[in-house]
Amino acid sequence: MRILADTNVPEEYASALRGDGHEVVFSRAIPKLGPEAGDDEITAYAEAEGFAILSTDVKDFGTRQSSVAVFVAPQDMTGGAVRAAVARIETMPFDPATTGPIWLSGV
Repeated sequence: MRILADTNVPEEYASALRGDGHEVVFSRAIPKLGPEAGDDEITAYAEAEGFAILSTDVKDFGTRQSSVAVFVAPQDMTGGAVRAAVARIETMPFDPATTGPIWLSGV
């Protein structure tokens, strides 16, 4: 899965997901976005480029609607818990892009 990580996502989350073979790119590393990109810009980029979104911003991304999967991971999760939640989602018989934001802490 291609995942666009919001600026404040811990590196631990990205490393854990990369360990399972996911392509994880931080929004701050994309010149078109940079570290100051807003939520609308991140969402538009993810939709245009086919990325799922991973964010720890529970306030703004917890209710965000998008045509791509939106994963919300509260800051108190471990990288292993984030990795396990995404792995469980991948085994479920639905397209996460067709739902609202998915709170990884509840998966």
